[in-house]
Amino acid sequence: MTLETLLVLTAVLTYLSRAAAVALLPAARGPLLEFVGRLPAPLFAGLAMFALVGQDVAIPDPAPLAAVVGALAATPRRSLGVTLAAGLAAYLIVELVA
Repeated sequence: MTLETLLVLTAVLTYLSRAAAVALLPAARGPLLEFVGRLPAPLFAGLAMFALVGQDVAIPDPAPLAAVVGALAATPRRSLGVTLAAGLAAYLIVELVA
């Protein structure tokens, strides 16, 4: 299986599972809604740290680390587009300066 095929399959499975959850599951209410509302930032932070560190414990390069810091700084805005743009901007700034 090529890398492109794996990437496309992962994207399709991700979007299908999210679409199915939105279409089939009832909307969250009460304490469950509050819990779900707090998930995006910690979940993103956990994924970002795993992506940076991976299996080998090491200090990441400055540009990816700046991308994570920039994206995490933008998470209170609760917008995926703003978060991605902040991470990308921080990455590019550090990459151009270094």
